[in-house]
Amino acid sequence: MPANGESTDHAVIRALALHAISGRLVYGAVVILATLLAVTVAGPTVTDEMGAILLATLAVVFAEFYSEVVGATIRERRALTHRELVKTAGELGTLAFAAIPPLVVTAGAAIGLYSPDIAIWVSIWILATSLFAFGFAAGRVSGRSLIGSAVAAAVLLAIGVGVIVVKLMALH
Repeated sequence: MPANGESTDHAVIRALALHAISGRLVYGAVVILATLLAVTVAGPTVTDEMGAILLATLAVVFAEFYSEVVGATIRERRALTHRELVKTAGELGTLAFAAIPPLVVTAGAAIGLYSPDIAIWVSIWILATSLFAFGFAAGRVSGRSLIGSAVAAAVLLAIGVGVIVVKLMALH
């Protein structure tokens, strides 16, 4: 049993939750959710959906990589080593994990299991549910009660979706 009195299973779940909600996975999910909501306006094809998901993911990963490298270079006042660049790239890979569920669902539409419209809405609900789950896990890890964690997760999800909707309205 770990020193703080929690069970080993609880400690493992806590460690996994902390890693999953480190911010990058949440950020990736928000960007992909925003992209999918924007794509729904155009009546997307399967190709449009997959392209939007992949391009949004690549754009965010490259932007984050650039930001991390420039920031680290300024902080350290030196060029980063190859090992540091590889480590940074690996850490940013978490962003790409958010794209996997929507890509799998969209692939189902590509092989004719369901329509592209169904794929996009299933993907949106998967991402929204994931964001709620990340917020809930963050609440539990921070010591909130079940109800407190659920309320905080719902508020955070509502704020996130609200920001996405405002951005979409600004674009159209």
